[in-house]
Amino acid sequence: MKSHATPLVGLIGAMSLLASNALASAGPASGGARSYPMSAEAWTMEPPIYNLDGVAGAARFMRYEGMPTGTMALNFGVTTSKTARFSTGVIDFDIKPLGYSDAGVVFHRVGLTDGEFVYLRANPDCPAADDCIQYAPITHTMMNWNIYPNYQGPAPITSTGWNHVHIEVIGDGMRVYLNHAAQPSLVVPQLRGLRQGGGLAFKGPAIYANLVIDPQAAAGLPAVPAASVAPGTIMTWRAGSPSVYDRNRTVTATEAPAGNAWRPIEVEPTGLVNIGRVFGLARAPSPSLAWLKTQVTASGPMRRTLQVGFTDEVWVFLNGKLVASGRNQYYPTQTRLSPDGRLEPDNASIPLDLRKGQNEIILAVGNDWRSQAGPFEPSVYGWAAEAHFSQIEGLDLH
Repeated sequence: MKSHATPLVGLIGAMSLLASNALASAGPASGGARSYPMSAEAWTMEPPIYNLDGVAGAARFMRYEGMPTGTMALNFGVTTSKTARFSTGVIDFDIKPLGYSDAGVVFHRVGLTDGEFVYLRANPDCPAADDCIQYAPITHTMMNWNIYPNYQGPAPITSTGWNHVHIEVIGDGMRVYLNHAAQPSLVVPQLRGLRQGGGLAFKGPAIYANLVIDPQAAAGLPAVPAASVAPGTIMTWRAGSPSVYDRNRTVTATEAPAGNAWRPIEVEPTGLVNIGRVFGLARAPSPSLAWLKTQVTASGPMRRTLQVGFTDEVWVFLNGKLVASGRNQYYPTQTRLSPDGRLEPDNASIPLDLRKGQNEIILAVGNDWRSQAGPFEPSVYGWAAEAHFSQIEGLDLH
């Protein structure tokens, strides 16, 4: 993994040799590393990634000494490369943040609705702050920021100058190195977007330069270790189609789908059920309730504590009886659960009085979201739940 440790001066020198080989037509990159010019002819302005309001923002393209392929300064908008395609390999670029915002790169991008988003939130507290680098998959127009708080951390970056980003995508996993550090600042065992390849875009506010993609570099990189699973995690869920959520009516078990309407739903290696990945805004265009069901067998009558992580609202039913409900919305601020209104494995601790034999647990999970002063609407930042038992003695989790 020598490429991420290359001094910036050496990298720029190498890129000046690559500049004349910039990709001239769309399609898969080939032949090793290739650079992509920062010029108006090579990029297309688009609306922000997860805000389809039709405002495309603006970009300025300039030539600076030491930046052989030019620079691109973005405001809040997004620019998509007209030619770059990426599946696995290495992406290198330099970024100069222009504010505390989610500025970064989207790869495996398809249209305005899907991609893998790696971004910086540069501030003077970096590298101590735990949100300086973040990853969020974009699925069905949802930027799943609030259901993956485990994919963020401190980073050795500056908020006022240039930073070098080196991204390695090996199979389904990803490592991100910043400013030539020996250790990655971010490791994602399994990318959670819907695509295995696609285009590439940058999001502002930031200045970008020195984009190089090497699709062949993945062959020489070690695999990313798989994610670990906490003991007691429920890994088998079935789902029913979402139902309309009426905030003026109490949610009851009678609203759950009929017995033959449940189907298996994907559970991620950590136990997370990303509801939005399956249903998304296209299948739940208004505030909705998703329904998840699992079976637990107890060796005898016992009380066990169920830890539930969720966003944005949840109702928990045990054997047809409502035993708990809660809200975990970013706005209004008083509804945020610790630490910051995002899904955490222990958003709620619920004691369950289990009977001997089979027990049915149903979660109704609401997707309603609101801005600081806006109306409630389907969340654009993630819709998910997960659950695990803090003590598993005497339990058989199906």
